[in-house]
Amino acid sequence: MNDAPRSPAIDTRTFAIGVLSLTAVVLFVGLMLISAAPQPALAIGTSDRAGDYVMITQQLTQSQEGVVIIDAASRRLILYAFDFNAKALRVLDGFELNQLRLPQRGG
Repeated sequence: MNDAPRSPAIDTRTFAIGVLSLTAVVLFVGLMLISAAPQPALAIGTSDRAGDYVMITQQLTQSQEGVVIIDAASRRLILYAFDFNAKALRVLDGFELNQLRLPQRGG
């Protein structure tokens, strides 16, 4: 006769630890997936000024942004954009600010 006490296959404490461990693993994997996703660039329309230089970002096309740098001391404006094929920053346009026409007074 074998009258040894039988232990339950799983008690409530072991079950709770298992459920909490599984929940922690699922939450950790979700956190890794969210943090690994690339964040969108939200720099359109921002500007900064340092000394005689002013830097402004602007939307050029639906998929391209430009960086405008104005040198107030030399009165020059240069527009840069990123060339995806060459993986380099390229000058798109530049001109002297004194070439801009002044607004005409309405009469």
